[in-house]
Amino acid sequence: MKKINTLIPILVLFFSVQFLSAQELYVGDNSEFYLKKDLPFTTSNTTVSVTSLGKFSVEAGNNWGSILEYVNGDVFAYDTGFTKLPTGNNGVYAPVIADHTGDIVASYINGAPTSGTNGTNVNAVSDVEYWELAGNAVITLPWNSSSNITDLVNNNGGVLNAVTIVGLDSGEWNLVSDTQTSTVSGNLTTGTVTSDASTEVLLNDFSQFTFGIDNQIVLSTDDPFSITGIHILSNPIKHDDNIRFSTDISQNLKVTLYDVMGKKLRYYDTINTLNGIGTMPRAELTSGIYLLKFQHDGKQVVKKIILE
Repeated sequence: MKKINTLIPILVLFFSVQFLSAQELYVGDNSEFYLKKDLPFTTSNTTVSVTSLGKFSVEAGNNWGSILEYVNGDVFAYDTGFTKLPTGNNGVYAPVIADHTGDIVASYINGAPTSGTNGTNVNAVSDVEYWELAGNAVITLPWNSSSNITDLVNNNGGVLNAVTIVGLDSGEWNLVSDTQTSTVSGNLTTGTVTSDASTEVLLNDFSQFTFGIDNQIVLSTDDPFSITGIHILSNPIKHDDNIRFSTDISQNLKVTLYDVMGKKLRYYDTINTLNGIGTMPRAELTSGIYLLKFQHDGKQVVKKIILE
């Protein structure tokens, strides 16, 4: 019998793999990386990079993510559940915790959010960072030492529990929950704030999310270590005007003026007021942002002023 040599074709597939750095996971255009809940997974302590047309997704209930392993780009969570979306950017890990109904998407930007006007009951808005979110969920946002929550709080009433989540809607920053319904935990350096636990936020109604100050909490809080009832008048302050403020303190009020870097510029040992109005000369102060620390009877509060 004649022996026949049979050639079996072998199909070899070549995959194009892009490495941004050793061990780093890169999700390119038209690709998706899906992580199931409770699946052991590591990137060897490097971030995951996702292009604008790529997709990093997790199953609802996911808890993966850390300060060394997070996603720089959009994170999708499928289905309904209580999920950590491991978002981060520019060396900052800032995961969103979401109690969501249906799919949800999150991304984080370590940069100033879009400027806008403050809506009803919004005293101030952070200018440090923001998130973009889509879906329906009760959300928790974290802050760290780089978030500058200290200035946000102390320059706007000095009440930590007044920190809330605000969203940008058609150029206006509004509370995403009813006033006085957010839950704050932690301290000025590290903490979280959660939207109203009884009502999901319709995330698609807002283009960006960040931290703000709930004016009603500031007004309703009686902090034994903070002066209440001091308000800067006509802020920004025009070039030819004095610095004026309203208060119910009639005498022995001390005020220290600082620049935004914390350098002490002036100290007013005693400022007496007339008919509830206190006045300090602007003198030769140049245009810019300054901080006024008011002290009286062992209490204090810091206010931000803008000089035109």
